[in-house]
Amino acid sequence: MLFKKECKKILLSLTFWIYCILVVIMFAENYYSEAKYPIGKPAKDGSDYGYMVREDPELIMEGASASLMSDFASNRYVCYPYGFYKAVSLDKEDRDKVEEYVTEITAWDHDEILKQIDSAEVYYMEHGFSTFPGYKFESVNIDKNMTYERYKEIMADIDDILGGGSAYKVETLASRYSLVPMTYDDAVREYEDSITEDTVTGSLARLFSDYTGISLALTPVFAAAALTAADRRRGMTELVYSRNISSLKLTFIRYGALVAMMFIPVFLTMIAAAIQAGEVYGDEPLKMHYMFTTTTFWLLPELMAVTAVGMFLTEFFSAGVAVAAQGSWAFLSLMSGGDELSGNITKFCLICRHNTLYGRSEFMATYNDFVFNRIFYIVLALVLVLAASYIYHLKRGGRFNGIRLFGKGGLFRRKA
Repeated sequence: MLFKKECKKILLSLTFWIYCILVVIMFAENYYSEAKYPIGKPAKDGSDYGYMVREDPELIMEGASASLMSDFASNRYVCYPYGFYKAVSLDKEDRDKVEEYVTEITAWDHDEILKQIDSAEVYYMEHGFSTFPGYKFESVNIDKNMTYERYKEIMADIDDILGGGSAYKVETLASRYSLVPMTYDDAVREYEDSITEDTVTGSLARLFSDYTGISLALTPVFAAAALTAADRRRGMTELVYSRNISSLKLTFIRYGALVAMMFIPVFLTMIAAAIQAGEVYGDEPLKMHYMFTTTTFWLLPELMAVTAVGMFLTEFFSAGVAVAAQGSWAFLSLMSGGDELSGNITKFCLICRHNTLYGRSEFMATYNDFVFNRIFYIVLALVLVLAASYIYHLKRGGRFNGIRLFGKGGLFRRKA
């Protein structure tokens, strides 16, 4: 059976075992060491209980307006459409539209806006090899007639003008601009949610998925690229091309074998996490299925997508391009959330972060985006595999041989 042969081929691959080792190390060094301590009830001793998201319209309008004024003054808006970093500078037409919104929010006319910009504190930001001026506004006037509902409509329009993924996306306004200190009662409520609503295992599953998701954003592409390029590297291309099997079937069998084999070490760490949960919280009524259902829905789509990217780019370009491209995507996705390690799951982020055993309410606030996100990456993965199978079909027919960037026949080959 071809599927078994492909699984055996992967099992004998060095890159696969390196992938397994990295998954286990990430699990042991991060999740396992952190989850071995039970969640404790907060002590009523005046401690710092951290922060929580609370949708406070006044805080949101103050914070977002100050940020908007700063971005408008420099005409540089940092956005993350589809998880990728993008610095947006608006043309005159769009800049005028944003100025109209600033005027509506602040009740400042054009001259007053310029006056406020001239009096703002100026600092400088660096990105890559470039330096940009920034403007700091301690406070911004909010028109007394501005309602929160109208304010959200304005923010949604500005986010659309910027191309999405901006700091003014309505769904993330609260997590960005309305963090408030937690009281003792808030901390107790968070603790009780972890114990009663999540029965602990829901919290553990999210933390497990957070750490494992970081490693799955990159490591699977090495095994996928290595297997996809193996026939060409071993000089077996013509033999494989002559097989009496459709390109679609062969590509999906290889893809299925890759995903299945690479999910095995993830599943084994799930089992280890579930055993650890039983030992640490043996007296609690645990719902162990969370350790498998939540984690699988969280991690499998990401594994599928990264593997599909590896196969597609290796077929179209080369294994090196696949690794470089996926490495860039993984890095940008990891950095796109900044220091927001929870409560910031968006529809298109590759890595869904929730690096805490608490914050169930934050996660539930983004739950619909989370579900959309995971389904989106399943669909994207299947589309990429279909595309890879078509490229493979063209190669078998001698109509396309891929695009090489370097080496013999490469676009950037150094000429003598």
